[in-house]
Amino acid sequence: MISPLVFGQDLSRIGKSKLLTYSGGISANSVFYEGVSNRDPFTYVLAGNINFNISGIYNIPLSFTYSNQKFTNNQPFKFNRLSLHPSYKWVTAHIGDVAMTFSPYTLSGHQFTGLGFDITPNGPFKISAMYGRFLRAAEYEADKPQSVPAFERYGYGFKTSYDFKGVATVGLIFLSAKDKENSIVNPVPAELGLNPAENAVISLETRFSLFEKAKIELEYAYSGITRDTRLSGEAPGGLLSFILKENESTFYYKALRANFTYPAGNGSVGAGYERVDPGYRTFGAYFFNNDLENITVNASQAVFNGKLNISTNAGFQRDNLDNSKSSELQRLASAVNLNYTYSEKLSLTGSYSNFQSYTNIKDQFDYINQVSGFDNLDTLNYRQISQNATLGVNYVLIKAPKKESSVNFNTTYQRSDNRQNNKTIENGLSEFYNGVLSYTLGFPQQNLNISLAGNTSYNVFGADENLTLGPTLAIGKQFFDKKLKTAFSGSYNTSFNNGEKQNNVLNFRLGGNYPFLNNHNLSLNLMSLFRSNHSGNNNDFTATLSYTYNFSNFKLHLKKRPSLTTPQKSKPDMVSFRYRDGTYSGTLPEVTSQLNNTRISTRFSDIPFYKQDELKILFELVKEQEKAGTYKEKALTFLEELYSYEDFTRVYDKSVLAVVNKLKYDMQDVDYVLEKHFVDLKAKFDSHPLAKKDMNSLSEADKKNLPEYKKLKQKINLGLERMAAHRWMEKKIYTYETETILNPPGGLLKEFKEGHKHTAFKKFEETGDIHKVELYLEIAIIDFYYKKSLNEIQPENFTLRYLKIKE
Repeated sequence: MISPLVFGQDLSRIGKSKLLTYSGGISANSVFYEGVSNRDPFTYVLAGNINFNISGIYNIPLSFTYSNQKFTNNQPFKFNRLSLHPSYKWVTAHIGDVAMTFSPYTLSGHQFTGLGFDITPNGPFKISAMYGRFLRAAEYEADKPQSVPAFERYGYGFKTSYDFKGVATVGLIFLSAKDKENSIVNPVPAELGLNPAENAVISLETRFSLFEKAKIELEYAYSGITRDTRLSGEAPGGLLSFILKENESTFYYKALRANFTYPAGNGSVGAGYERVDPGYRTFGAYFFNNDLENITVNASQAVFNGKLNISTNAGFQRDNLDNSKSSELQRLASAVNLNYTYSEKLSLTGSYSNFQSYTNIKDQFDYINQVSGFDNLDTLNYRQISQNATLGVNYVLIKAPKKESSVNFNTTYQRSDNRQNNKTIENGLSEFYNGVLSYTLGFPQQNLNISLAGNTSYNVFGADENLTLGPTLAIGKQFFDKKLKTAFSGSYNTSFNNGEKQNNVLNFRLGGNYPFLNNHNLSLNLMSLFRSNHSGNNNDFTATLSYTYNFSNFKLHLKKRPSLTTPQKSKPDMVSFRYRDGTYSGTLPEVTSQLNNTRISTRFSDIPFYKQDELKILFELVKEQEKAGTYKEKALTFLEELYSYEDFTRVYDKSVLAVVNKLKYDMQDVDYVLEKHFVDLKAKFDSHPLAKKDMNSLSEADKKNLPEYKKLKQKINLGLERMAAHRWMEKKIYTYETETILNPPGGLLKEFKEGHKHTAFKKFEETGDIHKVELYLEIAIIDFYYKKSLNEIQPENFTLRYLKIKE
């Protein structure tokens, strides 16, 4: 496979990275086999790859393989893609062999050679555009039937959108592509159906909210295709006639897509509709499904305090929308998924799906107005029903530092039924059942894991029944500070057909993997298979030995071999390596001094104290090394941890940006919820029996209601405070643009970012999940701005935006 050559980074990196770097690896694999299969007793494969990188943005990959069977060598200079994507702030250009996507019905991932750009400022208006060659000219060659002739095709298009302050977004897409009639010379056989064609597509899309919460997405596309631009004849006079060359081969098609989503409880409900005319095409996509109508519904919900998550979806699809086909296919599909976490020890998962397809053959009498030559034609009506169900249960028995154990059970059911005239055809029914029960025992301090499992599979196909069952034992153990990883497994399976025993299979596997020196790795895997059946016994044995070596910017030092008669002075160990933008070279003490200078530089002065303590331990570990190989390994580990906080800073900035943008999107919905909550409380307060009474002259009966009345008053004040605080924060958040969020000059946003960076970094190190960090930041920023607002807001001067308080 030819590897692509791609420029995909910001041009600002040029000059900041080393001019030329390279990395790669080599591997050698040998396989010894003895058994009854038709394969070579000994095979070997040598493979290697190297990638040259220029200035951090330009990759040139090379690879080769050699074995006792064949040799291949992939040259990167015959690359099939050269693309550049320079960017500056909110402007990105796409130059060379690139691909862009406007929408599914217009431009959708089709590669072109040319120029494109995306302009996405923080304001409401956004635009994307492109121009280039979609297809190269390819001549017809009679002596090469596998060749595909094509006219040269050029196209251009644009996509614009405007956001009406979060209420709605409206977009317009246009695409035009045309074949050059004189781009090929050789005549093309008529049976290939190749003609110079032209296509123009226009699409309108919108996204808006309904009832304050519901989200609706719509797209309507209109595509015109002239199948042969050389013809004349009467033109249809379609909507795109001003840009499309029309003639008698011009046809117009439509496509519609709609999606509806509405939050409900702790989940959502939704529906979708799609209709694509028969024959709909766009030159901006390689392949397109048309002649279809899809209707889908879906829902998800979390109940029992989030312990149970349920999601369901169902859909219906049909074709033959214009009744021009002699057969019609209809599909029904539905699925439900459950995930239940009862406790930290017990969890369950389950799913069920149902798929049905119908193929109806129409009577040809409707088309030729005569008796068909086929009798009982409608017996060809065909239906296929497939069902799948799964259930999984996991229970943790023990979870302690010295011992862990758990039990797991998984079962699967599958059924397929092929029917005609509501009757199952011969051998048309198949059912499959599978169950696995396993017990796992672990000893973390000994790096030892043991697992025992039992497997049962039962299959029915027509009149045949097959049963396979047996146990499996697996043991994993690590030695030498977890460097040597070993694994052993053994399984025994017995199979039966219609109650009669067929064969026994005994399988043993033993494997080990060991890394040594720098970037070297050696592994050995052995497998023995013993089969016994009515025809006799046979055995298979396979041994695989593998060696790999990975390198990066290595240097070869070729020196004359010293004379055996000349006494040699012992030289101190030397080490030389490069990490990021720094080079470390010299004796071990010299490199230690270089590492320490890096560690104490102002560049890393903002590292959290707890991380600095960890770095001190790693640095002391580096200083203890006496051999160059282990020294370099520990030094690289130290540098990786040293730079981890700096790397996180870039991730942190993007996470804050994502959180602020999410708040911008959600704030209107939250504002409506807060106002509705306040109005409901106010209505309840105003209708209270004590609302219009004098608090100084209450009866004994009224005094019993006084605590409830005061509590309701407190809730109103709190609700009003939250609504006012939210609107104060809303004004602040909406003023933040991307550049301000990434590099705040000062103020509240900078205070928030600096105050929560260390905590966010710690959470990222603990979980490794940036989504959990963003969830923390979302909660933290709301709490931060809420507290800041309390000294600024005047809740009593509120104004209702959406609702009215009933008098």
